[in-house]
Amino acid sequence: MLSSRIQTKILRRAATPEEYRVYRAGLEWDLTDPIVIEKREDLKSEPCWRDLVEPYHHQVSNLITFCRRLPVTLLADDVGLGKTISAGLIISELISRSRLSKILIVCPKLLAPQWQEELLTKFDISSEIAIGQNLIKADPAEIGAVITTYHSARLHLDSIPKDRFQMLVLDEAHKLRNLYGVEEPPQVAKKFRKALEERRFRFVLMLTATPIQNRLWDLYSLVDLLTVARGHQNPFGSESLFARKFIADNREQARQLKPEARDEFRSIVYGYMSRVRRGDAKLYFPDRTVQMHRVEPTPVELQLIRTVAAPIQTLNRLAQISILQAMTSSPDALMAQLNNMARKGTVPEALAAAVRAVVTQMPISAKLQGLGALIDKLKQENPERWRLVIFTGRLETQTSIQIFLENKGLKVGIINGLSGPRNQETIARFRKNPPDCHVIVSTEAGSEGINLQVANVLVNYDLPWNPMIVEQRIGRIQRLASEHASVGVFNIMLRDTFEEYIVGRLMEKLQMASHAIGDIESLLQASGISEEDENVANSFEEKIRQLVIAALAGKDVEAATRQAEQSIANAKTELEREEKNINAMLGGMDSIEYVGPRAPKLPSIMRSMGPLDFTMEAFKSLGAHVTQQMSGLYLVEEHGGREHIRFEESTSAELRSTLYAPGTAAFLRIVSRIIASGVYEVEDLDQNPAAESEELARQWVLTFGGTPKGTAVEEVRRYFEGTAVIRVRATVAHDSYERLVAVPCSPDKHNARTDRSGFGPLSHTIENPSVFGINLDRLADAASLDEAISEFCRFYLERRTQEMQAAGDDERKKKKLEDDFSPRLEMTLVALEGRLHRQAIVKAQYRIDAEFEYQSNLTVNPHTGRLVDIPEMGLCARSGKTAPKTCLKQCQISGAMVLQHLLVQSEISSRVALPEFTFRCSLSGMRVLKDEAVLSAVSGHLVASALLKTSALSGKRAEPNHFGQCEFTKAEVLNTELAVSEFSGKHYRMDEQMRSAISGKTGHKSEFLTCYETRQPLFAAEAEQCEITGNYVRPGILEQCQSSKKRVLPSELEICAATGKRVLRKLLVTSSLSQARILEEVAVRSAAGKYCAPIESKPCLWSGRKFHPDDLRVCGLTGLHIHFEYASTNNKPCLQPLVNLLNDTIRTADEHHLWDTVTLKVATAIGKGRCRVEAAILSPDRRHLAVCTEMRTLLGFRVHHVGLVYAIPDQAVIGQVVRGRRTADGWAVVRS
Repeated sequence: MLSSRIQTKILRRAATPEEYRVYRAGLEWDLTDPIVIEKREDLKSEPCWRDLVEPYHHQVSNLITFCRRLPVTLLADDVGLGKTISAGLIISELISRSRLSKILIVCPKLLAPQWQEELLTKFDISSEIAIGQNLIKADPAEIGAVITTYHSARLHLDSIPKDRFQMLVLDEAHKLRNLYGVEEPPQVAKKFRKALEERRFRFVLMLTATPIQNRLWDLYSLVDLLTVARGHQNPFGSESLFARKFIADNREQARQLKPEARDEFRSIVYGYMSRVRRGDAKLYFPDRTVQMHRVEPTPVELQLIRTVAAPIQTLNRLAQISILQAMTSSPDALMAQLNNMARKGTVPEALAAAVRAVVTQMPISAKLQGLGALIDKLKQENPERWRLVIFTGRLETQTSIQIFLENKGLKVGIINGLSGPRNQETIARFRKNPPDCHVIVSTEAGSEGINLQVANVLVNYDLPWNPMIVEQRIGRIQRLASEHASVGVFNIMLRDTFEEYIVGRLMEKLQMASHAIGDIESLLQASGISEEDENVANSFEEKIRQLVIAALAGKDVEAATRQAEQSIANAKTELEREEKNINAMLGGMDSIEYVGPRAPKLPSIMRSMGPLDFTMEAFKSLGAHVTQQMSGLYLVEEHGGREHIRFEESTSAELRSTLYAPGTAAFLRIVSRIIASGVYEVEDLDQNPAAESEELARQWVLTFGGTPKGTAVEEVRRYFEGTAVIRVRATVAHDSYERLVAVPCSPDKHNARTDRSGFGPLSHTIENPSVFGINLDRLADAASLDEAISEFCRFYLERRTQEMQAAGDDERKKKKLEDDFSPRLEMTLVALEGRLHRQAIVKAQYRIDAEFEYQSNLTVNPHTGRLVDIPEMGLCARSGKTAPKTCLKQCQISGAMVLQHLLVQSEISSRVALPEFTFRCSLSGMRVLKDEAVLSAVSGHLVASALLKTSALSGKRAEPNHFGQCEFTKAEVLNTELAVSEFSGKHYRMDEQMRSAISGKTGHKSEFLTCYETRQPLFAAEAEQCEITGNYVRPGILEQCQSSKKRVLPSELEICAATGKRVLRKLLVTSSLSQARILEEVAVRSAAGKYCAPIESKPCLWSGRKFHPDDLRVCGLTGLHIHFEYASTNNKPCLQPLVNLLNDTIRTADEHHLWDTVTLKVATAIGKGRCRVEAAILSPDRRHLAVCTEMRTLLGFRVHHVGLVYAIPDQAVIGQVVRGRRTADGWAVVRS
């Protein structure tokens, strides 16, 4: 639960106690009630519809169910139980609680006029029917509804501003059932699912009598819509899980529910849906009998039909319907219709003239004669109490009927669009027992909202082709809980005309089927004669027009008419089957208990003034003059204006007057005017607080013999005692609850500090309540603990837990639900009543013994004249006088408490003592206390302790002039404790003296070094420093490195094994062969970084240089030692130049002049065959020759290539001689 900082209204002082009482009552009438309804008595909207409709118990229960499940519910009551009334109750209640102003109602086109009428006549809610693009701009001015079709909503819902409507009502919501279980969901279902998922509407109400029509997927789809509207996950799970768990037959058919899953299925469904069956409602609905009252047409009437039959074939559809409906109404209606159309050029004037010629010569029509016979029969059956309601669609026909019946001596009541003011009088006469008038003749335009159920016989003098209008006519007398067992409906027809064998037959069939099923729209849809949206080609009206036009053209329409009859019969059978299936699958809600948080138990609203008293007193408070008039009327005169007001709806309407009742606009306005400014009623108990406070202080000074010298106000504190009225509002996304919490305020908790201005009177207007001493934080804490507010919050916190659990694992939905259902508190201080008094802290100034001026702070209460807090009194030990303890001080030497002016103050410490315990310092001449002086260790004088210095060496104390400073440590010591350095001439403290082991001179220890070798002290100038370690030693210890010439400590030197020199250790390396230490500059280094002594190195034959033995390889061809850089890199290293020669990759002719000598040496070495030098490579040191010779056998059949190394200085072959043959892969050794 989140709480905002408490706010406050600007408060003005109430002129009279009555003004405050009226303001407080206005606050009570302005509070917002929560949408928490447990019983009918909790309804706020009832005054709005009490005289218009009497809802049944199940309809009020539906309202309560919706409020419990805010903000989304599906009502699935059986047909005929008035779901529209239930919806109207919900809408009216939300409007009355200021939660709702604009509603979007989506329904089949056929039902739109019924919705419009029901809302207006039963709930006084205006509405507009918007079809097509008109929906985009349809916007109620203040409070009202827009009614549209599913087709129009599908096309234009996205174009409507998302904040235009707060509530969505989906009538016949089963039209959205095919979201799942089909290959491609209909666009309208997807469109509404998206809108619901986006939470475009604060409240959502769905209505349907057939939540399941064909398959279990119907309910899965509806529950899915309900869950996304509430931010839940579908409790049925995924489509595949639903099919596995609940569907007993084929997934596509989905008509059978698994018996073992029935209870869980119902539990889930009823968690989102409420359903009342007819049997459960226990309401009586009268039976209906429909009869065709056939009359023989006169020859003239048949002539009229023939006159129109041919010309009508060429007219447009709308003109045909208008003429045909006028023709079936009366000759006068037909003549008026054609005259009007001829003036507009819609029909030829000749046709209108021909009809006029017939009608003006016409006797009484056959329908009027038949009506007279029917009335005679009713009079015979019940001479005194018979009643008859006659409906016609035409004013001309209504007039003809009226004249005919009045000529028969009957009193006739007329209801039409022009007779509004007389309608209620007509109905009152009709309802009397016995009735004053037995017959009412009504048109559709005048019958909206009219209840005529006192009659049980209705005559359709003409039949509209819109089945819903016919049902509305019948509904005027056939109502739930009627006193009649049945109602009779007579449709007057001209025998053997299209009116009988087309219009009459189909309407009679439809009226009886509708009575059995209770849902005309479902009947039309199931029969394939759809009334939905703009699909004119399939409408019932269009079907009749086509049949009638065909009949007038002489065509046989019997088969087509019979087919339409059969379609209606089949639809009735199918709908009855569906109802049984629904009952079997869903059962009733008897065993389904409400699962959810316990509804909050909130206290009844107690108002200090009733609406009449409040209104009267409010006008008086505003300066108006109110005079009681006759018949419950009052005249209000204000600012030159006059207004008659009333407090009862039934008050005489002779004068135009305004109703002032809770919920009416006028009452809300007077409430708003009264509470526009905050009001306080606080009594200021202090009359002249400043003067009274000063006098209390003066009188107190006199009580102990002081002489008053003046007063000063240090602080004024205002104390409030009474009641603070806090308007607390607890709000969730779709509901809120307001309370006036009266918080008791005690002075110890509600007070505030001010300066002297706090003595001033209270301002007329208070912006900040702290001027009263009000502590807003304390008020907020107390108000937030109100039990009713806490109970409201408890309910929605528990709802929050329940709703978030239903969101499953969807964190986004959880967060939205958490925000929607987390109560937020807003608190405003709106009124104060009580008393205010002050306390002041006053500084009293006075003298004692006329020598010294004292002052003391007193806390006084000017209202009671009481000293709240005064200084404690004490006795002066020197004078014996009694005085405030604040005037006394303690002698710091003797401990005696005496008047302050009798003490002497130390000039160095501000301490005080009696004069005899003080003296003057010999150094400064200042007066000090006895315990503040010490004897100097040098001069022996008594000096203030704070003026002496203390030696850092000996701790002795003396005057500053006897001190000097050690120039090394900066320590302050006595001059006698300092010495002079023989090295630097600086002064130093004697306890830190040292002596040189070299020169014997003394100085401060910081001037000395310690010999690294002998550990003896010596001056830095006397020492020598090792060039390697930096350590200091006395002269004669350092030695010289024979390589670097540096002078170093003997420990830093070592002898080179190769040169015998004594050098720095860091210049030596270690032989990897003998571990001998050798100067790096004379050592031989291997490629791997290892070292050896020169004497340990070995020569490379090819280069002539010496290398570390690790870098030498034995040639695999010659067996000679060579450096690795001249060796091949394979597993068997060989002299690379020789390898290149043998492989014939290089042909170098080095030292060609020696080749003959070499040839002889090779021939001698080989001993057989002929050879010649093919190529030779000279070594880097020019001492050796790598030679490749070609050797052939004596006959020249075999050729080998021989490799060898020739030593030029020795003129001899050295190492091994190898012989081989060149192949595709290179040279290869040949074994001899």
